[in-house]
Amino acid sequence: MNRLRRHAAVGLVVLVTLSGFGVVGSHPAAADTATITLYAGGGGDDQGDVFTAILGANHRYTFDGYGTWEPAAGRAVPDVAAKAQRMGMKLLRWPGGTVGNTVWWKGTIGSNRMCQRDGRIGPFGGLGNAANPADDVLLARYPAYGLDEHMTFTRAIGAEAQIMVPMTIGNPIDAADLVEYTNTPAGDGVNPNGGTDWAEVRAANGHPEPYGVTRWELGNEHYHADQRYWMSQDDPSSPTPRRAAIEQYIKGGDRRITGEGLGKLAQRDDSGNPCAGSTGTKASDGTAGQVFNINYPSAVVDTFTLRVNGVTWRRVASLETAGPHDRVYVLRPHVGEVAFGDGVHGAIPPAGTTVVADYTSTHLGFVDFYARMKAVDPDIDVCASWGAVNFPSWFKQLAPAGSRYDCLTAHPYTHFEGQQRNDWDSAVEAHDWHMLSSWDQRQFVVDLREAVNANTSAPHPFIAISEYGALWGPNQPFRNYASSMTHALYMADQWINWLELGVPWAEGNDFSSDGWYTLLGPAGKGFVFSAEAATREAVKPMFEARGKRIRHTVSGTPLRDPPDAEMCDHPTPPLARCDDSYEKLNVTATRGSAGAVYVMVVNRSPVAGDTITAQLVVNGFVGNGAGEVRQVAPSSFTAYNDDVAPTTVSMAASTRSVDPNGFTATFPPHSVTLFRLSPGSDL
Repeated sequence: MNRLRRHAAVGLVVLVTLSGFGVVGSHPAAADTATITLYAGGGGDDQGDVFTAILGANHRYTFDGYGTWEPAAGRAVPDVAAKAQRMGMKLLRWPGGTVGNTVWWKGTIGSNRMCQRDGRIGPFGGLGNAANPADDVLLARYPAYGLDEHMTFTRAIGAEAQIMVPMTIGNPIDAADLVEYTNTPAGDGVNPNGGTDWAEVRAANGHPEPYGVTRWELGNEHYHADQRYWMSQDDPSSPTPRRAAIEQYIKGGDRRITGEGLGKLAQRDDSGNPCAGSTGTKASDGTAGQVFNINYPSAVVDTFTLRVNGVTWRRVASLETAGPHDRVYVLRPHVGEVAFGDGVHGAIPPAGTTVVADYTSTHLGFVDFYARMKAVDPDIDVCASWGAVNFPSWFKQLAPAGSRYDCLTAHPYTHFEGQQRNDWDSAVEAHDWHMLSSWDQRQFVVDLREAVNANTSAPHPFIAISEYGALWGPNQPFRNYASSMTHALYMADQWINWLELGVPWAEGNDFSSDGWYTLLGPAGKGFVFSAEAATREAVKPMFEARGKRIRHTVSGTPLRDPPDAEMCDHPTPPLARCDDSYEKLNVTATRGSAGAVYVMVVNRSPVAGDTITAQLVVNGFVGNGAGEVRQVAPSSFTAYNDDVAPTTVSMAASTRSVDPNGFTATFPPHSVTLFRLSPGSDL
């Protein structure tokens, strides 16, 4: 049985007929026509605001922002900045997702930067012993692309910043200081968080004006076991969950760590990288003034014991009064550093010996972070990041009375392997799984919003999306799926979904990387403008115009019905979806703030020749007879850009006349089209 998923589309009157039907996996040509009715007259037909920040992306601080920042010049790579503007990048996340979970932001600013822990645990044994994260390994990264660099970058491209506040090694004071650094004015003598006046520090670092960051989230994906770090490995999403981890996220908690072999983050390699080390066990090299690092600050001072080759050494407040043979060390519990002497003031651990620590890692939770941050700037939105449908009910049960979150961030990924959608017999099957799966992630966001509304008082927190995409499929038979037109169509589907669901901001994965799956390909290959980037370029005028969504209805839309035998042959297929159909056309429309009407049409069919011809008629709109067309329509859904052929998928722009009664348009297969209908002079 085919279960049709209908999109709540946005309105125009369109008559659609088909040509080229009947190729692999498609029904024979049908005489029926589809009708899409759009109401552009305003009033009760307006459906909500258009948010420019839907066209955002996740960005990561590591590797100079994956090559997008020039540290020596103190600027974004000019080609990258130009391409970011070209694709309409409006929102960039920092310091990233998993990689940023263990960043200490105060070590990413100014001239005295500190090596950061890369939050991706490994590569030496993964999680290790779940009962004790003492054997986790966190690689060191130099933060050349720090907080100020990110703010400079976003301003250069006309975007805004969204900040993920790491909770794994930070505390609420750090988070409040961060809000003070980004959002409070310098030179006014006001220091809302006490202690260091961080607005003055920002000014001293060359940035006198506040950055005005309004979008914040606390932590990243702690619902995943490999991002729990010090937190419990109990699974709160299981049918019979133990609540330890989610309660720790909300209210904080402690973790006893024993037998952790200390590493060194600050290790210079042959290429001059000052942060080539890790928190994996590192032997003393016998030099003066060595600094070792623990995995998970903050460490409770009174619980901390340290042994060098099995011999306990003594903690002191300062090495200045120590003698040359005194077995002493200084602990900086907040940043997780252990400093030894130089042989004059304090003994040097003998070369080849290992340093082992036992300590309690203590942390406060979301509720405390939220309160301290909002006290500095009440106008910011602070999101919880435990983006699971059961979070709102857990928060209601576990958080202290009166606790609140402004928003909940979600990561509605299509994970082909994890969702048993990766048994691809052909590239066509891979494409069909992309199209079916985009709707599933839309439904996840709907379910998440319903859970929030059911468990919180009005005004309800909103849902925001700080990462999403379609990844983790097999390399064959569609090796370049993640950089292909198929992926661009998936993302275009999601932009329509987020727009119609009223999601105020969304960030795709990722802006740049050392692979081909991101908006800009590897730095070493010239930051290739991907198929998705070209598609963003095509549709950005609709989002930049803001305005309102316009009500529309769709009937009789043509279907794509993939062959069930191919879709359902996975050993454990997702039976609720593998025999489904999907609508070939996905449509939305808006009225910009200056009065123009925008119509975005996605033809999702992978079938060659499956062009859909449509008669467009817009109700309640008086135009001036002119229309602009922007379209991405490569010769195949498998098409992609690389350094050899960087323009295989590109946008074409044209103009056309628009009669008062409408116009006829054709939509090639696997294409994205945007029309801009110019308003008449009376508008």
